[in-house]
Amino acid sequence: MTQSEQKGRSILTNVLIVLIGQVGCLTLVIILASVLLGLWLDGVFDTKPVITLALLFAGIPVSVLVMLNVGRRTLARLKDNLEKESDISS
Repeated sequence: MTQSEQKGRSILTNVLIVLIGQVGCLTLVIILASVLLGLWLDGVFDTKPVITLALLFAGIPVSVLVMLNVGRRTLARLKDNLEKESDISS
């Protein structure tokens, strides 16, 4: 394996690690916001678990959509950077 291939794999590995970290943090923020907002709204309207559960279940598809969006943007940015590097080295 050449040095440029090793560097490319290292960059790809780092990007994937950062992507997984971003997705994990965003998922945590969405779920936590859903629970806190649901608990607050349940306290206001005195509907104990109903709104919290509804927001929690609504947060699942939102979290998936956010993960897909972040993944697509990150991979598109990585592809653009790799294309620029290959154009420069050519």
